[in-house]
Amino acid sequence: MTIQISRRRLLQTACGAVPAMLAPSWLRAEAPYPSKPIVIKVAFPAGGPADESIRAASVVMKRTLGQSVIADNLPGASGSICAMNVLRSERDGYTLLGTTGIDFLIAPLTIPSAKYSPEKFRLAGFSGISDFILVSSPSLSFKNVDDVIAYAKNPKNRPLSLAHWGPGSAPHLVGADFQARTGARFLEVPYKGAAPVTSDIAGSQVDLTFIPMGGPTYGMIKSGRFKPIAVASKARHPSLPDVPALSERKELADFEYSQWAAVLAPPNTPDPVMARVVEAMNAWVASPENRTRRTVNLQRAIEPMTVAQAQAFLSSEHAKLTRIARSLKIAG
Repeated sequence: MTIQISRRRLLQTACGAVPAMLAPSWLRAEAPYPSKPIVIKVAFPAGGPADESIRAASVVMKRTLGQSVIADNLPGASGSICAMNVLRSERDGYTLLGTTGIDFLIAPLTIPSAKYSPEKFRLAGFSGISDFILVSSPSLSFKNVDDVIAYAKNPKNRPLSLAHWGPGSAPHLVGADFQARTGARFLEVPYKGAAPVTSDIAGSQVDLTFIPMGGPTYGMIKSGRFKPIAVASKARHPSLPDVPALSERKELADFEYSQWAAVLAPPNTPDPVMARVVEAMNAWVASPENRTRRTVNLQRAIEPMTVAQAQAFLSSEHAKLTRIARSLKIAG
């Protein structure tokens, strides 16, 4: 009897296992996320502020998620080439987007090929936030923003070149607002990202740029390779007390622009996957590496967010920046 029961149970077990093995993949339990390496497609060249902060965050993300997190640069068209690439990827959390806020949100308004809806992406968290600063080539003699504006307005002088990374990019928007408010006019020179702009400002190939203070910018200022003109913030930065805030000028009273670099997932990424990616980004926010980086690179403090808070912020920023871009007539 005992032998018969054992055989019957063994047969039932074996028969039950066959359908499970033959069941389609959508019926079988999925492996918990993540079960393989994750790629963050970075929308700008290596070495720029956004790239540096995303790579720093990826180290902490790896610790939290237990899988490699690899940064892969795909620059061009104000980050929209990369955004479109991620949009076409699987919505499984293994291909993420690393980009910057203004560029990502404004590009679809200014670049015909940027056919994506920014607010439908899913924000996981910030890798860094920093104020913009107007810097010039070290070969120029400008001492302050008054000198720059006076020179630019004098028709006898050669046009000053202003670098940005393409139509609809963050520095394009900031530069357009600056010109609209002051009446100064510049010869705009587009690049693929902050890294080549950094090189050409230091090498006196281009005159001016608005660039985030994060990443290598502060080091370039301290080493004399950038000449700081003014900060696009409400007040002077404690680490650069002699550099005025642009808001100190009457026509620039509320001229405040900061850039946030972030990690996003494509639309319709599953909620459980998003929860894990947000958890990893919050771990970065709380990490000693982030605190050290913020101090060294003059970045603003960032706070952890829930999935809902992140998405609400993205929607709010999209509405605000769209309004600004259209008021400056740089968007349709």
